[in-house]
Order: sequence, then C-alpha cells, then structure tokens
Amino acid sequence: MTPEQILITGLQVLPYVFLKLFAIVLLFLHLAFSFVLIRQTKIMINVIEEQISPALYTISVIHFLSSLIILIWTLIFL
Repeated sequence: MTPEQILITGLQVLPYVFLKLFAIVLLFLHLAFSFVLIRQTKIMINVIEEQISPALYTISVIHFLSSLIILIWTLIFL
C-alpha cells in the first residue's frame, strides 16, 4: 500500500474510532452517576426510614449493576 492509501483508509476509519471512544466515555460517566445514586439512596434511607426504602435501594443497585454489565459488554464487543 502506498502512503496515500494508508492515509485515506485511516481517515475513513477515524470517525468510527471517535464514536466508539465517545460511547465508552459516556458509559463511564453513567456508571459514575449510578454509583452516586447508590450513595444518595443510602443517605436518604438513613434520614428517612420508610417501608419502601429497601425497594429503592434494590432498584439503585440493579441500576448500577446493569450499567456495569453494559459497560463491560461494550468494552468487549465494541
């Protein structure tokens, strides 16, 4: 391959690389958000003790685990 062909091929692939990196960064931010959500739920449960508190905590943990699974899946297959 000539240097021009390598450059053209690189420029064709570059947008996909940026898109993949952008998606991975956003998924890391979403994982951080879901971790903060768990922390806030714990704090809220300590302040306000209601019967629905364990359900809210369970939902926030499920949200965190699903975010983690999606991030791992994306890192493996993207």
